[in-house]
Amino acid sequence: MGIPMTAFATLVVGFLIFGVALQHTGGGAFFLNLAFALLGTRRGGPAKVSIFSSGLMGSMSGSVITNVLTTGVLSIPAMKKTGFKSSYAAGVEACASTGGVLMPPVMGATAFVMATFLEIPYSEIIIAAAFPSILYYFGLFMQIDAYAARNQLKGLPKKELPSIKKVLKEGWYFIFVFVMLILMLLYMQREAQAPYYATATLLIINQIVKIHRWNYQKFLDFVESVGRLFSELAGILVAIGLIIGSLTFTGKIGTITYALVNFAGDSIIILLIMGALTSFILGIGMTVTAAYLFLAVTLAPALTGSGLDKVAVHLFMLYWGMISFITPPVAIGAFAAASVAGANGIRTGIEAMKLGSVIYFIPFFFVLNPALIGRGSVYDIFVVFFSAVIGIIFISSSLQGYLIGLGDLKKAKYLEWPIRIMLGFSGILMALPGGEVTGYSNYEINIFATILFTLPISYLLILKIKKI
Repeated sequence: MGIPMTAFATLVVGFLIFGVALQHTGGGAFFLNLAFALLGTRRGGPAKVSIFSSGLMGSMSGSVITNVLTTGVLSIPAMKKTGFKSSYAAGVEACASTGGVLMPPVMGATAFVMATFLEIPYSEIIIAAAFPSILYYFGLFMQIDAYAARNQLKGLPKKELPSIKKVLKEGWYFIFVFVMLILMLLYMQREAQAPYYATATLLIINQIVKIHRWNYQKFLDFVESVGRLFSELAGILVAIGLIIGSLTFTGKIGTITYALVNFAGDSIIILLIMGALTSFILGIGMTVTAAYLFLAVTLAPALTGSGLDKVAVHLFMLYWGMISFITPPVAIGAFAAASVAGANGIRTGIEAMKLGSVIYFIPFFFVLNPALIGRGSVYDIFVVFFSAVIGIIFISSSLQGYLIGLGDLKKAKYLEWPIRIMLGFSGILMALPGGEVTGYSNYEINIFATILFTLPISYLLILKIKKI
């Protein structure tokens, strides 16, 4: 059965049990209430709650649809209540839930399979995945903030929200268990044992604290959920193991790799575009784990053979395999969120594409310069990451028509769209890491991007001063 079942037996089982235990002990409700308590009163608060809660829930469950149907039933109505359009609210939830599967430390089953396939510690995958995941959620947050500011959308009244003190008092142990898990993964390097210790600690505390204490029926429900999840995932991984085995023993993997490299010629960019499209198409018809495994044995050798970083290549395929969840015409995550919001599925998919636009660029950025996934010197990592943050601010401003500190871009009147285009292009350049493939250093690209965005910002500043 090969790599898929090896990963399942050694790593995946423990984290699946931990994820199910969190959900059955009230972890989902805790993270949602914590998000409402922290962010609910801010402009666009319910949408920001969706980002926070869905990111944490998705990291636990590893399923986009499960994430949408658990957090979305509360966050989407709250968004609509504060003035968000149905399709926009559903798009926010679809993007937040999709990103949750890419958020460490759990990340669904795929990250564990990746660690087994690459024969590296799982902690290395967590660290590498954290950087692009933070950038993705930052881009989503900035777009929501800009949209809320432009449309003057306020948060929820404080009296309707849970108290932060009460939430933490009732669910402090969820944070404790998460911190414990991360420490065991990153500091103690106990990937295989960490989820079992975390699960045992969680269940013991849960039985001591009255609010979520299990009776015999709740324990049976937990066991049933674990068994159902095991059987579903094991069935998929066994089948994929057989496919990979057949490709390996018949020698077809080398043929596919050779054909891809031959078609792309000497262009790494063309090879990456082909890889992105292949990952996207396979992500439509297969689960993310299945699509990743197929690509890992067929496409990855062609990309790594071109000199690209192995971890970056495998994360690239994972990201592009996930993109189909928010991209029409399929957009399963967007359609699930649309059903909760009572919105049009295709319109929700378009909103989700716009909101999650950063996810289309980030994989290319970190595969071209692995410093964006924390693989490089501290200086390189800082420069590339900081530049990406600035770039994402301008990309978000371009898409939503609102720039922090300068306000609504509509005030530029007929120059609004030229300014938005210039901001968007300069943002992409700012986020684009330098290197051998691009042919320019980070410094050169940042200088050009700075010159480009200085023009529209100067004009907006003049308008603001005149108005004052």
